[in-house]
Amino acid sequence: MKIGARTTFLLLALGACDNQSFFTLGRDRMACEDSIPTACGSTARCVLDTSHYLDGDFPSGRRFIVRTTGEADLNFEIYLDDRHSPGTSLRLQIAEPSCNEKVTYDSAGIDIFQDAGADGILAIPMHTVRPGDHLVELSSDAYCSYVLRFSMQTASP
Repeated sequence: MKIGARTTFLLLALGACDNQSFFTLGRDRMACEDSIPTACGSTARCVLDTSHYLDGDFPSGRRFIVRTTGEADLNFEIYLDDRHSPGTSLRLQIAEPSCNEKVTYDSAGIDIFQDAGADGILAIPMHTVRPGDHLVELSSDAYCSYVLRFSMQTASP
């Protein structure tokens, strides 16, 4: 009977936490309110690292920088919450430090809420080649709130 009470308590405690709390666990919120000039001729609002996350509301756009020390695989994860309308586009573009090369994810009319699944997390893998500051531009015409985090895997020399 004691084990059952502990299990019940644990399940109640876990149920009290929302998905966003699990999604941001171990990370701090980044205010992202600076003004950082980029080689791309636009201004970024912060330098995001893997120990922080960004949050906001769509529809909107956001520019920030991620730094790499060389070739890297980046995995952006966007938790979509308070979903009202998926809109027609979610776009994530990352530029190499020179801004001559860019990689773009575009949902191209796909329902991002459906793509995010039951857990509400949309995963977008990207690859960068050169070390330095990479301008990332995120925009969507969806109506929802979001939390964005990323992880990085660097190539071994």
